Amino acid sequence: MTKIADFVMGDDAMFGFNKKKKVEFTNAKELTSKEIENLIIRAANLKKEISEANADDEKIKLYEDLGTVYVKLNQTDNAIFAYEASLKIKEQFGDAYNVLLNLYEEKRKIAAVAKDDAEIQKWIGKTDSLLDMSKRVLRSNMF
Repeated sequence: MTKIADFVMGDDAMFGFNKKKKVEFTNAKELTSKEIENLIIRAANLKKEISEANADDEKIKLYEDLGTVYVKLNQTDNAIFAYEASLKIKEQFGDAYNVLLNLYEEKRKIAAVAKDDAEIQKWIGKTDSLLDMSKRVLRSNMF
């Protein structure tokens, strides 16, 4: 199983309070056709659940689950969209924040290899925006 990236998850892991939890995402090329089919069905079901969900906390969880499915399918742009949607509902630390940092870095690296300055700046800007969000969250938790 080829690693795309290791992601450190959980609010407390960020500060070293708990043991770090690593999540390994697989390359979609290594999944069986049945596994891919099941993930596609899961994505469709999650989209339906999101459209029917009323509570913000429920939508956040569903968007994060959808992002995870897209990462497993190696659909990075869709994963980024899902994780960003969860953070638009409520800015917070967690899975969406941690995975987005890593996905943005992967996209920036791809742009660097392609020597695409505009794309590099796009992903640096998105990373900066995410870091600004973390400052807002920290400040709001202080008061």
